Amino acid sequence: MGALFGLLAAASIGTSDLFGRRVVMRCHVLSAMIAFQASAALVALFVALVVPGSFTGDDFARGLVSGVGLGAGLACYYTSLERAGSAVAAPVVATLSAVIPFVYSALRGHDPSHLAVVGAAVAFAGLGLVTAGGTRGTRLRTGTAWAALSGVAYGVGLSVLVDLSEHSGAWPGFGQRVTSVAAMAALVAARRLPALPPADVMGFALLTGVASAGATAFYIVGIWFNAPATVVGASMFPVLSVLVGRAAYDDPSSLRQYVGIATAVAGVTAVVAL
Repeated sequence: MGALFGLLAAASIGTSDLFGRRVVMRCHVLSAMIAFQASAALVALFVALVVPGSFTGDDFARGLVSGVGLGAGLACYYTSLERAGSAVAAPVVATLSAVIPFVYSALRGHDPSHLAVVGAAVAFAGLGLVTAGGTRGTRLRTGTAWAALSGVAYGVGLSVLVDLSEHSGAWPGFGQRVTSVAAMAALVAARRLPALPPADVMGFALLTGVASAGATAFYIVGIWFNAPATVVGASMFPVLSVLVGRAAYDDPSSLRQYVGIATAVAGVTAVVAL
């Protein structure tokens, strides 16, 4: 069941890419983030009310803290997609967002297996192939840097959720979105940007938020069943993101990058196979 929910989370991320990139192409990424996160917050609240669980202060606080990483990670991710495309952004983010929680778990006293250590090395080797396989230039370097920032932010945000109790239900997911909305709104106000995307892409923005909230919900529920299997399933999202980018947005790609994606995904799988 954990793997199933992880794959559902990956599918949700791929779906959010399909809609979200249409919005980001029409407005500043921070303006888009407010619509994404507000929509996701409403969905997360509904899920929290439906999924069995009780409101726990400690776990909800973890969700609030995690939301800082989630919001920053999402904004940096879409910036990377705009700069370098999905073939670069998705595997970098997926690898870092899996490896960082793994390292955090090890620091917490969980001894990593030899397979996990080898997997981390393989995953980073895959990242090298992805970056080397793209078109050389400033945009590739910039896109890779934004993807790395996104992966670090996501990794920290997910690490905060490692100690969640299943008794808290989906309330931590709602807490995530509350913080993300507040952070994006503060940044938009500080920079005096439009508060919302243009009306003609607002529908896509709402769909992006629904898909994004679904990814979080599937991830949290999957962890209750089998955390490693859930992370394995969720880490498959680069495959979907690259396919969406290639089919819907004509992202450039190369054979070396696809080899790098497969290598990174294989490494992530080994990392979480504890």
